[in-house]
Amino acid sequence: MKRSIVLFALIGASCTKESPTQTQAVVPRAEEASASVTGPTACPQGMVLVEGEYCPNVEQVCLSWVDATGAITDPPGPGFTGRCGEWRFPSKCLSATIHKRLCVDVYEYPNVKGQRPQSWMTWESLKVACEGQKKRLCTRSEWTFSCEGPDMKPYPYGDGYHRDRSACNFDNPVPKDVDVFKSRAPGDAMSKRLDAMLVPAGSMERCVSPFGVHDMVGNIDESVVNETGHPYKSGLMSGHVFGVRNACRPMTEAHGPTFGWYETGGRCCADPSQ
Repeated sequence: MKRSIVLFALIGASCTKESPTQTQAVVPRAEEASASVTGPTACPQGMVLVEGEYCPNVEQVCLSWVDATGAITDPPGPGFTGRCGEWRFPSKCLSATIHKRLCVDVYEYPNVKGQRPQSWMTWESLKVACEGQKKRLCTRSEWTFSCEGPDMKPYPYGDGYHRDRSACNFDNPVPKDVDVFKSRAPGDAMSKRLDAMLVPAGSMERCVSPFGVHDMVGNIDESVVNETGHPYKSGLMSGHVFGVRNACRPMTEAHGPTFGWYETGGRCCADPSQ
């Protein structure tokens, strides 16, 4: 068994497709928002409070790498993304922590339990949609903390240290009738076919983070604010239905704020009211 130390200070890109396509996000009516979550009054309905100590610099050691089927494989080479089958317990914080306190949508946009997330959203269109609900985009560190919790678990399900393709919607085989490069615009035949592979929000009950945030890995890539601003102000977290790293720390940095494709969507954050 080969061992590999992964320090998530620099994260490589997993896709280089760029598109100027932007879509008009559909803002759900207030009565359509998830009413299944109760919690502190500091957060609006359909959001949960995330609070605790976030570690900016974490050592996470991968003990074994797997392919999309879960079979043990060699570590990924330079420039390639990889799936970690088992992480060393526990993760180790290498820096001082930062206190985080924020509200996060329970589900991916439009944040309605039982509804599939909206695809073909750009960073810019998600920003507009969130602001239309008096919310905002999540930053990368906020998204990561909401996913991994204070114990810095690499995966937001199970014990947090073992990859489980049955817990969340990722590592799906590519159907014979699917060619993602034929997905060229929202609503075209291939985009509809790919949308059909998305699962309804909250339908995979084990795919929930320590804070109670659902579907944070797999299903659809989620736009966040890249706090470094390099190479873009935008970033993508989570990974998609076909599977890449699908963990709480990695971010795809290759796409600008106008990039939108079958795999892109997101969720909103907000500042607590008290």
